[in-house]
Amino acid sequence: MSKISVIVPCHNVEKFLPKCLESLIGQTFCDIDIVAVENCSTDGTLEILRQYAAKDPRIMVLISDIPSIQEARNKGIKAASGEYFMFCDSDDWFSLDMCEVMYKAITESGADVACCNAKFEYAEDLSEEEKRLRNSVAYYNLNKTGKYRLDNRRIMRTNVVLWNKIMRRDIVEKILPFYPPIKVHEDCLFWYLYAFNANSIYYVDRQLYHYLVRPHSIMSNVKMTGTKNPNKMDTIKIANDVMDYVVNRGHPTKKETELLIRIYEEQALVISEMLDSEEKNKICDLINKRIHEKMRVHAFFFPVGSRILNIDDDRQLPHLVWQKLMLRTHRRFNQLIGKRVSDRLKLKILLNDMKIRFKKGIICHNNAL
Repeated sequence: MSKISVIVPCHNVEKFLPKCLESLIGQTFCDIDIVAVENCSTDGTLEILRQYAAKDPRIMVLISDIPSIQEARNKGIKAASGEYFMFCDSDDWFSLDMCEVMYKAITESGADVACCNAKFEYAEDLSEEEKRLRNSVAYYNLNKTGKYRLDNRRIMRTNVVLWNKIMRRDIVEKILPFYPPIKVHEDCLFWYLYAFNANSIYYVDRQLYHYLVRPHSIMSNVKMTGTKNPNKMDTIKIANDVMDYVVNRGHPTKKETELLIRIYEEQALVISEMLDSEEKNKICDLINKRIHEKMRVHAFFFPVGSRILNIDDDRQLPHLVWQKLMLRTHRRFNQLIGKRVSDRLKLKILLNDMKIRFKKGIICHNNAL
């Protein structure tokens, strides 16, 4: 049994795979095994894997006949022997001391998961438009270091990707049977299921993972297709699957219930960009019915401008009316001094008005359900 198993799903990456594998076999921490899962490639990916496996016995090559990163990862996890799991996309690469630093972080701190920063590497043929759409470097910057309690706020603020983390085998094995197939955002589902079983996280404020942003990658295509994305409903399916997992474990605690609502809020916000008006109303009805039937808690999702937001919370009507006065005063003051009224302020005013209408019963569960 090795200390770390690195799972590497591989699909049509003959151009990038050698750099990825070289970064793994060259790790300063040698007690690792590398489980590479060839995933329906039509190029020379499998031959490259076999060449490297012949040179380094730590590399295990598996073949998956299902065209899915999630299925490839699952197959790799089941075959791996490590006490801890790390993940690497086959067009990216590790810094040579990444395994050493991450193993030290999780074992010495006793945390349930450790997470590091990533460095964005841009392919030469990446267009300026694609760079703009993928310009989310801040999302992967931790700006913190050390061990923290993994509370709801931290779960939602930690990036969901798997490739900048090291995870405990016992927790991964616990959630794997409840990790149903989805076509996109599989990292998101994995992270939430894992987080419901973890209590602490250690942040390593170093750029140890090198993330290659290139044309025609899966995530580039997801962002570029927008409303035409055929897998857009998987975004809400993630929240549904997490809810099913938590509810089926028994009566959710207050913390778990609040986290489930926050996950729905996050996923609804993401899917808002992909839906037209009719689809927004439809998805709100589905979310509201499911939350009402499964948990009987305070939540009501409704289109607010271009977004889907939860307009039900614990604030009372007098507070909302007072907030309405303050927000409108703020807007009027900006207008008087010639300052542009920001989109953020406009959204706050609109959301507050929606909440008031909801509290007054103008927008109500009975109408929507």
